[in-house]
Amino acid sequence: MCLVARHFEATGLPTLILGSALDILKAAKPPRAEFVNYPLGFESGRFEDRRNQFDVVAEALRGFDEMKSPGIEPLSFEWRRGWDMVNERERGKLDHRSPRTTTPQYQTEEDRLMAEGGGKKRP
Repeated sequence: MCLVARHFEATGLPTLILGSALDILKAAKPPRAEFVNYPLGFESGRFEDRRNQFDVVAEALRGFDEMKSPGIEPLSFEWRRGWDMVNERERGKLDHRSPRTTTPQYQTEEDRLMAEGGGKKRP
């Protein structure tokens, strides 16, 4: 996303990234970003909390007016329960998905072949 933002910025179109992974934002060097210290997947606010979602997005959008130079600005929001949810999920209390792996997984054999460059796209 940051690469696309840099491209748009180079053409004169302002962009703003709203992210919750500070290490990724720093590595990707977006032209303008707002960081919210919420778990991944909750960048635009707390789960089922419309007021917080509105407030997070509204504060982030102010970055278009307030950010005078490229960079990453932190937003003022805290959500301890969100991090507790992530910790519970990782301990297996809330999440019964398979563990994460770096091995690519595909829905079909055709997908695997196409991804590995050996398959042909169907018409």
